[in-house]
Formats: sequence, C-alpha cells, structure tokens
Amino acid sequence: MNTILTNLQNKLIVSCQAFPDSPLYGAEYMQKMAMCAIKGGAGGIRACWSDNIKAIREITELPIVGINKVLDEEPLSINKVYITPNFESAAEVIEAGADILGMDCTPRGRTYDDINKIIEQIKKYYPAILIMADLSTLEEGLKAEEMGVYIVSTTLSGYTPESLKIDPKKYNSLKESASSLDIVHEEGPDFRLIKALRKNMKVKINGEGRFSEASQVVKAMRYGADMITIGAAITMPEKITNKFVNTMKRASLATVDFMDK
Repeated sequence: MNTILTNLQNKLIVSCQAFPDSPLYGAEYMQKMAMCAIKGGAGGIRACWSDNIKAIREITELPIVGINKVLDEEPLSINKVYITPNFESAAEVIEAGADILGMDCTPRGRTYDDINKIIEQIKKYYPAILIMADLSTLEEGLKAEEMGVYIVSTTLSGYTPESLKIDPKKYNSLKESASSLDIVHEEGPDFRLIKALRKNMKVKINGEGRFSEASQVVKAMRYGADMITIGAAITMPEKITNKFVNTMKRASLATVDFMDK
C-alpha cells in the first residue's frame, strides 16, 4: 500500500475516459490513450468501467485509479452520486485490476453513515485496496479521513450544491436557460480547497478538476497537493479543439471591433 502512495508522490495521473457519445469510446481506444500518457511520463492512470481498466492493466503495472460511473437515462444532476455509488460498483472495478478505488464521498441523497458502511464493506472484502475519496468541500474531506480513506481528491469541487454555494433548484434553472455549467467549469482548479485540506489533514491529497495549464499544476503542488490528476485537457481532443475554436471566435470579434474604431 505504502509503495503505491510513495510512487504517486509528485506524479501526474492521467484520466483516460470517454463517454458513449465520444469517437474514442471503447476499451481499445482507452488502452491506446493510456499508452500515450505512459509514454509521456504519467505516474498513474485513472480509468472508468471494468472493461477499460482490464485493457489498461494489460499494458502497464503503473497504479490505476478505478472508478465506476453508474449512469441512467436521466440528465446529469448536481444532486446525484454517479462515481462508484455502492459496493457492487466498487467490486467491479477492483476485480478488474484497479489498485486504487475512486468513489464519491459526498453526502448527496445519503448520510455520512451510509458512505461509511460502503467503505467498511469494501475494506472487509478487499482489504488491500486503497480508497480515494472524490469530494467537494473540506468537511467532506475530514469525514472521509475519519472513515479511513488513503487519498482525498478535489474532483467534485464545483459540481455539488455545497461547493457551488447556491440553491440546487436555482442552479438547475440557470443550467437550462444558459451555459452556467460551462461558466463554472471554465474556472480554474480549487486551490483554496487544496490548501484547506493540506492544512487540516494527514492523508494524501490529489488535486483534480479543471487543470489546463502547467502553471496550475505547480501552484497546486505548492498549496499541498501530493499528486495531480488531469483528464479533459489531455485526453479529450474534442474539448481541447473547442477551447481553441472559442478563443479564436472571441479574438475574431475583438479584432473586428478594434478595426471598426
């Protein structure tokens, strides 16, 4: 256990994920994506669903953070837990070859006691697995540490009512009428949360969520992150392309406005 944590110290974890609507969806593509990340020097891989984890385990001995996103046909909501929400979903990715289990440890639609029971069951049947708690606030981090997790991650900051600090109903109405999700997601990493977690906790801290520049990684490490996980900025070409396209559109409009003056 300690060897895995030691090996991830000051390392980059690359999140290799793709949803069904992506051209890169599928275990074969995710395996290739992981190979690219490893070739670039990644110290670990974060992967979703058992088939992707099995495929990536075939080509590397690096630590794999396994998660299991349980989705339904309803639109995504900030009030629901999707990332490894129960014991059954956890068992799938552990048995697929994950070294670290990533799971949502926010109390949305449940209590901390409910979360603790899931963690106790995981430890009972899989005592060797390390648990990474995906969270959005300091309180959630402190509770997760009490439950015996090995790593806390800022993955969900900006994606829960508690971290957004606005009424969920108001947020959902804004999301329907405007691109409020994009506005939130264009903000940088939650350095304040990383700093607060480091100040108050002894477990390892994974900085994750909206990292897009090398300077942000340096800042997060200075604030106390032991490791950094980056996903979309590396492994989602459509989002990377869209970022440049939107920047060029804004620049074009600004140029036209400047020329008209």
